[in-house]
Amino acid sequence: MLGKGDDRVDTMTLKKRLVWLVAIFLAQALYFPINRTVVGGVVLITPLDAWVPFWPVWAVPYLLSLLWWAGCFVWAALKMPASLYRALVIGVLVTLLTSYALYIIFPTYVERPPVEGAGWQFDLIRTIYANDRLNNAFPSSHTYMTMLIVFFWWNWQPKLRWLWLAIAVVIVLSTLFTGQHNLPDPVGGIAWAWMGYRLGLLCERRRSRV
Repeated sequence: MLGKGDDRVDTMTLKKRLVWLVAIFLAQALYFPINRTVVGGVVLITPLDAWVPFWPVWAVPYLLSLLWWAGCFVWAALKMPASLYRALVIGVLVTLLTSYALYIIFPTYVERPPVEGAGWQFDLIRTIYANDRLNNAFPSSHTYMTMLIVFFWWNWQPKLRWLWLAIAVVIVLSTLFTGQHNLPDPVGGIAWAWMGYRLGLLCERRRSRV
């Protein structure tokens, strides 16, 4: 299994690791021009979405997840075994770029709830809505980025699996309770992340056999 101290192929230099770290952050940044240029599309919604509550306080874990992602990627660049880190980079880049292609080819958006309350939690929701437009709904990028980390860290740091599971549940729920997504979006995000995870591991295993 990758990540269990398996660095027999080679050891990545810190410089190369940081280059790939920058590549991940740059790829993530491509989300914003797509989010601001793609318009229209369809709303993917189910009857169950009518039962999902709108809880503005969930904007807190929704926003904190951005810092958590950054911290995890820096941690991986510095400490993750080389073989698993290469798989992570492949998985992240494939997941991001294929989801961006889908956002352009098959645009989706959400119909957000009205924000009519007062208080810091409502202000956070307004900040999210002001900076993240309605499109790029399916698959949920918040979900697939979170789940990619969870899948790889489940492999790399198995003693903390309970923590990764708890973080995943909180962040996925935050995409729903903030009105940012409908139920099909995080489901698609989980599937997209699993695809990226498995593809990353497969590519690295094939590379190690060469």
